Amino acid sequence: MPYRPRLQPDFMNLKTLASHLGISPSTVSRVLSGRGDAFRISKKTQDRILSKARSLGVRPNEVARSLRLSTSHTIGLVIPDISNPFFASLARAVEREARKRGYTVLLADSQESLSGETECVRMLTDRQIDGLILAPVGGHAGHLKSLLSGPMPVVQVDRALTQLRTPSVVADNFSGARDAVRHLVSRGHRRIACVQGREDSSVIVERVRGYREGLKEAGLRFRKNWLVGGEHSMQVARDATLALLRDSAAPTALLALSNQLALGALQAARESGVSVPERLSIITFDEQPWASLLSPPLMTIAQPVELMGVAAVDRLVDLVEKPTRRKIGPAVVKLPVKLIERGSVGAVGIL
Repeated sequence: MPYRPRLQPDFMNLKTLASHLGISPSTVSRVLSGRGDAFRISKKTQDRILSKARSLGVRPNEVARSLRLSTSHTIGLVIPDISNPFFASLARAVEREARKRGYTVLLADSQESLSGETECVRMLTDRQIDGLILAPVGGHAGHLKSLLSGPMPVVQVDRALTQLRTPSVVADNFSGARDAVRHLVSRGHRRIACVQGREDSSVIVERVRGYREGLKEAGLRFRKNWLVGGEHSMQVARDATLALLRDSAAPTALLALSNQLALGALQAARESGVSVPERLSIITFDEQPWASLLSPPLMTIAQPVELMGVAAVDRLVDLVEKPTRRKIGPAVVKLPVKLIERGSVGAVGIL
């Protein structure tokens, strides 16, 4: 089946409604603004326009407002995976803050696919959104440059492609990973592995850089074969962790670079009969409500997901409503993370 992004529209703008009807936008505008009779538009056409508007959730007062201000008060949000609890929380934070600011959010899920991302962005820009919040999939922007080359403001969130030269809101992924390794070292661990997601993703690049810096600070050798994974997938993380645990000199600690990867690692430990934290300590990025309910409770590197959503909306709305600020340049907002200590990390002797 062809890829179809998921949307959550509250109302459609004037051009979208007109295209649904096969009628000119000016005719639709005149009817929705109550001027159909003055322009001698037939009763049948007026009824058809009003009926279609009601069925699509178009509110005449919003249409009139968009005509006056040349804005739809609608922003787009593209995330890589709505099934990932982190991105579900981010989407909720964006929608909540946007609503406070008087904006509607159209949500699209790229499903960690470059082609899906391209289609999502194209579809949202075709809907005449005022601006776009984007959590990009990979590490390259070639497929997006032509779509985002116009005047519409864009803000990147969580992940950021420097080639797009847009403002971005990210967590301090480098420090989070480095501090996680520091904590493991302080508990006596010297054999520390890492399971990563998509290697070209900016968050993974920064987290791996932090992991390697933490090892370097402790005087520990980076082992390329202990940096495993390569996809945002529980199954891949499970298989990679199983391979690590079969090593005769298996790691005593594992840094998982997302909650889904941590779940895969935990599954591998259980299947291998490896107890956590007695034989394998685990730390993961992304705090989730279920992390404290596991046995043992999972130690996490918590990202300020609510603040990330609020900051992304705040920056985008500022650019939408004050176009002169778009010339300032691609500023980066970097938010701090926090280690939440729990029972999935234990102490060992110097190995």
